[in-house]
Amino acid sequence: ILGLNLGWVYLFMGIVIGSAVIPLWNMMTWKKASGPGAVIAAWSGLVLAVATWLIACTIQSGSITIDNLGKNEAMLSGNLVAILSSGLIHFVISMMKPQDFDFETLDSNIKLVEDDNSGLTAEDKDPEMLAASEKWITTRGWILTIILVVIWPLLSIPAGKFSKDYFAFWVLLSVAWGFGAAITITFLPIMESSGELGTVISGMFGFSPKADNKDFVAKDDADFDEGA
Repeated sequence: ILGLNLGWVYLFMGIVIGSAVIPLWNMMTWKKASGPGAVIAAWSGLVLAVATWLIACTIQSGSITIDNLGKNEAMLSGNLVAILSSGLIHFVISMMKPQDFDFETLDSNIKLVEDDNSGLTAEDKDPEMLAASEKWITTRGWILTIILVVIWPLLSIPAGKFSKDYFAFWVLLSVAWGFGAAITITFLPIMESSGELGTVISGMFGFSPKADNKDFVAKDDADFDEGA
């Protein structure tokens, strides 16, 4: 009815929800992050983003219409203001009134709904291992972010206006990336859970579980009996 395409809606989502990204990230990773500041930053960023979007549309096209609002320049302006302004506002408020949250309290205050540690070993709960895993994830997350946000767009600049063949090559890379990610997130969990899956499949066909999986089976049987 409104004549909106998927690209228009997708970019508009960035304007509407983009202002919550950095405040939420700060709340999960930064001990000084202010809770009230996150709320203020998210709503303030939304207002600034919508205002910037409308103003940019008016400056570029002279009038506000669905088509004009969907132009790249107007959408880009709104999205950038949504993300950056909220991050700056939250940073300033948090520095003025830091919350100084102790993340260690999460271990003692967050309880499992069911005390089910199936598949978890003492090594999986080792604080040093968890800290090393966090460092591993953070480092590679930043590397991937820099590649996708900075390096990848910069590589397209020398080409200038894409030829048909160059654009086809660019699309091929994107498709290969997507299929690679899909294969990874599909098969890697299967590989990591191969022991438990083998136990379940063996049980379905009447075979005895392997020695390595006996504890897993015994724990499940105990949980079942307790629930019954």
